[in-house]
Parts: sequence; structure tokens; C-alpha cells
Amino acid sequence: MGERETGARVRYCVAVVSDALLTLLKWCLLALMYLFFFRVLQATWFSTTGSRGIRRPVRREQAVESGESRSGRGRVSVVNKRPSLPELVFVEPIEMAGTTHTVNGTLTIGRAAGCEITLDDTYISQVHARVSVGESGVVVEDLGSTNGTYLNRRRVSTPVVVSEGDAIQIGSTIMELR
Repeated sequence: MGERETGARVRYCVAVVSDALLTLLKWCLLALMYLFFFRVLQATWFSTTGSRGIRRPVRREQAVESGESRSGRGRVSVVNKRPSLPELVFVEPIEMAGTTHTVNGTLTIGRAAGCEITLDDTYISQVHARVSVGESGVVVEDLGSTNGTYLNRRRVSTPVVVSEGDAIQIGSTIMELR
């Protein structure tokens, strides 16, 4: 038999929450939403600007190139000059042959618009590889791409130092370090 037939009343349990607690929860939710939108904007900004948005400290050699000594009393006779920066020169495809990119930090290579070197090739991942200058020289690193990155026809699985004249292949694009 149902409860309505017997005439019994059904009781509901209602929790009473104070207005102060509800207001506090609303403000917390609003703060979390603003934090979420801030993080989305930040991620979008850094993915489109890459590492170019980060300011790096000026080295002493760069400050000395202006010709002033630390004391400001005269000219510096010996100026520390930086060696010429390495360049990636495109070899293939033919329509890009001769194009150069200076490696003076970190270059990301891929199809994404946020990469420093953007290539239109279906065999290349959105963010495919990274070429950077480190203490040991120029280093190439595959960033988990599907089709791989090759240095002198050998697949790169860990960061590898690139020497002058070495060929880096990503998809159908071949670049040489000079």
C-alpha cells in the first residue's frame, strides 16, 4: 500500500544555510572563475609569444660593448665580442632553400602558429622539435612528435648536440647548421 492511501505524511529534511555562508561561497566561486580565466589568458599569451616574452638579464659582455669601463673613466681597450651566432639554413624543400634562422636562444619548430619556425607539412606535429643554444653548443631535441626528428639520418630520441654542417630533418624539411 502506498503512503497516500494510508494518510501518512511524508517529511522532508531541509538543511538551513545561513545567508553569510552563501555569500562567502558566491565570492569564492567568483574568485575561482577569475583565476581560471586569468590562467587561460596567460597560457594563450605564452603559447603565441613563445619564449620571446621572457626578459633575460643582460650579460657583462653586452654592457662592456658600449665602450665604457665600470668606473666610467675611459674607454675599454679590449671588448669582449660574441662569436657569430649559429644559423639554420633550409636545404629542402626547394622553395625554402637558402632561408636562414639565427639560433640565439631557443627555436621551436612545428605547424603551430606559436612556433618560431612554422612549417606547413602534414608529417610535422604542432610543436615538433626544439633547437637551442646551451653550454655544450647547439642542441636539437624531439618534443614527442609522431614521425620523429632526424639528425644526419638518425632518429633523435634524447637531446643531441649538433655540429656545424649537420643536417636536421623534420618531415620533408631538411635544415643545415652553419
